[in-house]
Amino acid sequence: MKKLYDFFSSVKLAIFLLLMLATTSIIGTIIEQQKDPIQYLREYGETTYKIFKFLGFTDVYHSWWYILLLVLLAINLIVCSIKRLPKIWKIAKEPKKILPEGQEKNLKAYHSITFPAPFEKVKNSLIEAFRRVRYKVEVVEEQEDKTYIFADKNVFARFGVYIVHLGVLIVLIGGLITAIWGYRGYMNLAEGTASNLVSFFTGGKIIELPFYVKCNKFKIDFYPSGMPKAYISDISIIENGKEVLRKQIKVNDPLKYKGIYFYQASYGQGEAFIQLKKGDNITTVAVAFGQPFKVEDGVYMRIVSIDGMRMLVGFEVIDHGKVKDYQAKMFTPYQIPGTNVLFAVADVKPVFYTGLQVSRDPGTWVVWLGSIILILGLIIAFFIPHRRVWVRIEKKGEDRTKVVIGGTTNKGTEGLSQELEGVLGVLKSSYCQNTPKEE
Repeated sequence: MKKLYDFFSSVKLAIFLLLMLATTSIIGTIIEQQKDPIQYLREYGETTYKIFKFLGFTDVYHSWWYILLLVLLAINLIVCSIKRLPKIWKIAKEPKKILPEGQEKNLKAYHSITFPAPFEKVKNSLIEAFRRVRYKVEVVEEQEDKTYIFADKNVFARFGVYIVHLGVLIVLIGGLITAIWGYRGYMNLAEGTASNLVSFFTGGKIIELPFYVKCNKFKIDFYPSGMPKAYISDISIIENGKEVLRKQIKVNDPLKYKGIYFYQASYGQGEAFIQLKKGDNITTVAVAFGQPFKVEDGVYMRIVSIDGMRMLVGFEVIDHGKVKDYQAKMFTPYQIPGTNVLFAVADVKPVFYTGLQVSRDPGTWVVWLGSIILILGLIIAFFIPHRRVWVRIEKKGEDRTKVVIGGTTNKGTEGLSQELEGVLGVLKSSYCQNTPKEE
């Protein structure tokens, strides 16, 4: 158990995991994620695509090994923090508050000066001077001719690294939430059609939304060269049979509803009219190429191609996540494999359809929160010093008082020295006609 604890508290493990995450992020940037398999085959070839798919490179951020890296890094951060926290807590909350004789020379900055002023006045002026520069001052011990004072500020800066750890941990949690419950898919909708089915870019997974998305109108403009200039979709959200939201969307201007974003991503051409027969019940479905429609629970079908010369239609059947390719002649009834449903392609129209990218990222706000905490922690850890000052005030006569003052800091020794000189400068200007020499 101790070996396991030491393993997860290792800084080397943290560095290794961060390097692995950086590498996988580079892979996820170079290789476009969750694209149509045809695009991967066209760009990389069949063998390379199969290797990428096996390794999870086509969907890095939802792969089991990426999630495992996030979990391991989260465990590593938690264990490291737990292991080191007691020591930091003791340093921050249980300091030695008395400066013994001669120990000031071991501090990063110290001064020893005798002032021609009464003991009480020097003590009170010193406490007030420290409070003006935001120190928390404590009179630790008072003797007849000697007083010990302890002052510190920004003790929270000692925990800056733990705020960084917390921020990173929250970011990781946000990433895990998105990796497990988030998704990115697509919908192809011809004008006048509606659907609640979202297809993943890879594999046969299909999500049924609790509402329908309808394309009221799709407009596409072209340059004289034939390249697309702009494409705009008039989209409605239909819930419980009523339109609850409507918006014109274009590239980089999505529609958002219930945490799901609908982006204008692409376009295509082709709309099929399918007749479905189950028993005596006959229905007609109008659907854009590539957009699935439901046949039975867990079984979906989509038209993917048409061969006008031979009057053949290529279609896929998605049966509980497994995808199989088939061909059928137009106008001829076929039984959908694995079901009792007959279908026939009644008509095909070469109309344009809108391609929507559908994205759900439930971890976005968690990541933003973690990022803010992370930045705050970095500011505290790198720019805010924890400073401590010990003072020994000794009575040397009725109007003579010796002050021994020294301090330490976890960063910025020069700043501490300037601060101590500023505090002593207040006393010098109050009680000395001529600046006393340090002893």
